[in-house]
Amino acid sequence: MSSPPRILVTGATGRLGQLLVPRLLARGAGVRALTRHPARANGLRAQGAATAVGDFDDGDTLRRALEGVSHLFLLSPITPTLADQQIAVIEAAAAAGVERIVKLSGSHWTIDPPGRSLSGDAHREIEAALRRSGIAHRVLRPNAWMQVMLARVASELAAGDELHAPPGDPKVAFIDARDIADVAVEALFEQPASHEASPEPWVLTGGSALGYDEIASIASRLTGRRIVATPLSAQAQQQRQAANAPSPYIARVHAQFAALIVAGEAEPVSDTVADVLGRPPRTVEAFLAETVAGRVPA
Repeated sequence: MSSPPRILVTGATGRLGQLLVPRLLARGAGVRALTRHPARANGLRAQGAATAVGDFDDGDTLRRALEGVSHLFLLSPITPTLADQQIAVIEAAAAAGVERIVKLSGSHWTIDPPGRSLSGDAHREIEAALRRSGIAHRVLRPNAWMQVMLARVASELAAGDELHAPPGDPKVAFIDARDIADVAVEALFEQPASHEASPEPWVLTGGSALGYDEIASIASRLTGRRIVATPLSAQAQQQRQAANAPSPYIARVHAQFAALIVAGEAEPVSDTVADVLGRPPRTVEAFLAETVAGRVPA
């Protein structure tokens, strides 16, 4: 029986990393969490993960963090230096003898075709570097996250009976971040076929695409109130995004995402989650039951 993987998780204290680390530990993996915020890693250490403090711009930190590691989960925030930083990590992983990399990439519709998204083009460049590295790997391309795009539903319903929808109320195949984490575990434990040096990315979506009218109907059932969805104007949406973005660069990235979503690019549904996990993806209704109605999932 082969020994369990020794996995370096980058982005370990973020939204997905905090879901992924306990799942890997439960599967018996050895986990080291790379973080710039050691205090935020206390909970991960308490669960049994080791930690390495530093960032992608510090070559010495990367070399130390990768010592003795067999697998790497590659994730970092969107920044203007995303491609350079992640490619440096891939090169460091190759030098350290890492056997397998799982990369959390951008949504499929931001990457293909090229030239439609700053972050998508960066992820495309990183994926190309990963293929050139010769390291066995799997790329995950998740669709719009429920925990991001639907996070404001609870606060909007607390303020009234109206949900603000994107212009045109496009349908979106939202995916629960917990499904992304579950698939990431399987990708890290995956035994690749010998001929599969550069496998196709796994495109991850929910099981169906919903518009905000449908989300409002779900919210109505859960709350017992009449909830309506009101599409924002394009100008109002841009103003909201600019106000919430931490930098002009991120505001531009978010505007590109929004335009692609309005164009229907986030609507297609894939079967990958069900194929990998052997169960259907979590639903928007289940997510809203937790966040809006306060129900604990079974």
